[in-house]
Amino acid sequence: MRNRIGFRQKVFFAQILIFAAFLVLIFPLSRFSVQEVAKTGLEEMGMELITELKDQKSIDGMIDYLKKQELFVYFRVSIIDDQYRLVYDTHLARELQGEFATGYPSPHPEVVEAFKKGKGYAIDWSEIFQRRFVYVAEKFDFEGKSYVLRMAFPFEQLEVMMHHFQMGLVATGVLFLLFFNGVLYGLFAYLTRPIRAIVGAIKPYQEGKIESVPQIILPKNSDKELQHLSDTINSLAAKVRAQILAATQEKEEKVAILESLVEGVIALDNEGHVKYINKTAKDMLKLSPAPALGEFLSDLEGHTELLKRCHTLLAEARKDGSMRMDTFVMQNGGKTYLDLIAVPKPYEGGAVLVIQDKSSQYQVVEMGKDFIANASHELRTPITIIKGFAETLQDLPEISPELLNDIVEKIVRNCHRMETLVKNLLTLSDIESLPFARVQECDVAALLDNCKQMLLAVHEEVQIGIQAPDELLIQADPDLLELALMNLMENAVKYSPKPAKITLTARSTNGDAQIDIADQGMGIPPDDLPHIFERFFTVDKARSRSMGGAGLGLSLVKTIIEKHGGTITATSTLGKGTTFTIRLPRRRVITSPAG
Repeated sequence: MRNRIGFRQKVFFAQILIFAAFLVLIFPLSRFSVQEVAKTGLEEMGMELITELKDQKSIDGMIDYLKKQELFVYFRVSIIDDQYRLVYDTHLARELQGEFATGYPSPHPEVVEAFKKGKGYAIDWSEIFQRRFVYVAEKFDFEGKSYVLRMAFPFEQLEVMMHHFQMGLVATGVLFLLFFNGVLYGLFAYLTRPIRAIVGAIKPYQEGKIESVPQIILPKNSDKELQHLSDTINSLAAKVRAQILAATQEKEEKVAILESLVEGVIALDNEGHVKYINKTAKDMLKLSPAPALGEFLSDLEGHTELLKRCHTLLAEARKDGSMRMDTFVMQNGGKTYLDLIAVPKPYEGGAVLVIQDKSSQYQVVEMGKDFIANASHELRTPITIIKGFAETLQDLPEISPELLNDIVEKIVRNCHRMETLVKNLLTLSDIESLPFARVQECDVAALLDNCKQMLLAVHEEVQIGIQAPDELLIQADPDLLELALMNLMENAVKYSPKPAKITLTARSTNGDAQIDIADQGMGIPPDDLPHIFERFFTVDKARSRSMGGAGLGLSLVKTIIEKHGGTITATSTLGKGTTFTIRLPRRRVITSPAG
C-alpha cells in the first residue's frame, strides 16, 4: 500500500499530521494565552483604577467613585483592607442588599497573595454567585493603610473568548493549509511534469503493452538535469532494444538449428520441468504437436516406456552431475534403435537430453553381418563342390573320359558361379563410389534397343517388344542402367517358359521417365514379393543354384536405380508373369560421395 501512494499524497498526509499535532499543542497554549491576556488586561485596568482611587480624599470617596463607575466597569470590583474585610464590592452590594454589604471577611487566596507579593491571581468558584471567576488582586496604600483592589471576571465569558480564539486559530490554520497545499500542488505539478512524461512513456512497457522502451521526449522548457536524465534513459533504452533484438535473433537462430536437427533435443530446468522440446523429439516420443511446457517429462502423454526411460536418465544425470547414456529399442513394425544422452547443465542447473536415431547404423551392421553370412554361405557351396571333385580326381588317377568331362564341367560351372558372385559384389561396391564424370545425357529408347540386341545375341529365341517415344532423355550412367536392365531381362528369360516373351515400355510421367519390363513367366509368390530386392534372397533356391544365381541381381538393380534417385517396384501374378516398374528423374544429377 505504501508504494501505491504518490509523493504529493505523502506530502499532503504529512501536512495533515503536522496540522493535527499543531492543534493538539495549540489548544492548551491558546487557553493559557487567553488567560494571560485576560489577566494582563485586568491588571492594567486595576492599575488605572488604583491611580484614580488614590486621588480620592477618603475611603468614602473611593467608594463613591466606584459606585459612579459601575456603569462603565463590566467586571466585578472589590476593595479589601488589611484585615481581609470587604470594604466595598460593586456586585455584592446589590446581591446582599443590607448589613452584609460591607465588613464581609474576604481571605481569598489571591487577596492573601496580593498582600504578600503585591499581586495575586486565581480562578475560583464563587459560592455567592454559583459560578467560577477569574480573580486579579493588586495591593495599594491609602492614608497609611494597605488595601487590595480585587477584580473578578466571569470564567464562562473567558471560556467563550478562548473558544472563539481557538476556532479562529483552527479556521486560520485550515485556510492556510488549503492555500499552502494548493500552492504546493501547483508547484509539484509544474516541477514534476517532466517526470510524469518520463513515467507515462515507460509505463506501457512496464505493463507489457509494448515490447520495447519508447523514446522519451520532454517539453522544451524542462530542467536541464531532467533533460539529461531523459537522454540517459533513451540511450539505455536503445542499448536494451539492441540487446533484446540480438538476443531474440540469437534465440531464433538456435531454435531454428534445434528444430532442423535430426536428433531429438529436450531441455529441463533445475526442478525437472520441460523448458524446451524440438519437433524431432516430439515425433520420437509421440507427443502432441504442442505439449504443455513446464510439466514433468514423465507426466506427458506419449510413448510411456520411452518417456520413463528419458526421465530416469535425466534424473540420474542431474543427481550425479555427469553425462549418462542409454539405448532404447522401439518395436513398431520393425526395430528402431535410439541412443539416449543426458548431459547436466553446469551453471544453471537442469539437464539436456539428446535422442539419436541409430537405426540406420544398426541396420548397416546387421546388413553387414547378413551379407558376410550369406556371402560365406553362397561361396561355401561352390567351394565345397570344387573341393570334392578335385579330391575325386586326386583319389582316382584312372578315370573314364565321360566321368572326367562331367567332373570338369561341374568344376567350371561352380567356378563361373563364384566368379559371378564376386563380380556382383565388386559391382555393388563400385556403385557406392559412382563418380560424377560418368553421368551423361542418355536416350531411354536407345538403351532399351541396346539391351534387346545384347539379349538376342545370347538367347536368339526370345521375343522382345519395345514401346518407347522417339526421344526420352535422362541424365544417368548408361553402363550402369544397361546393367540393371539386362539383369531384369535375363531374370525374365530364366523364369519364363521357352520361348520367353518380354515387353519393354518407356514413357514420360509427371516429368519422370518410367520404364516397365514385363514377362509372361512363372511369377513370384505374394509372400516373397516384399523381399525380392534383399541381398542373397532367392525365390526358388534350387532353380537359382542350378542357373548359377546367388540372389544379388535384383539387389544390384535396386542399388543402381536408387543411386540415380529413382525407384523400382514389382507386381506379379503366379503363372502369368511379373512386371518391374522403374521411375527415374529426367534431370537427376548424380554426385560423388565427396560432393
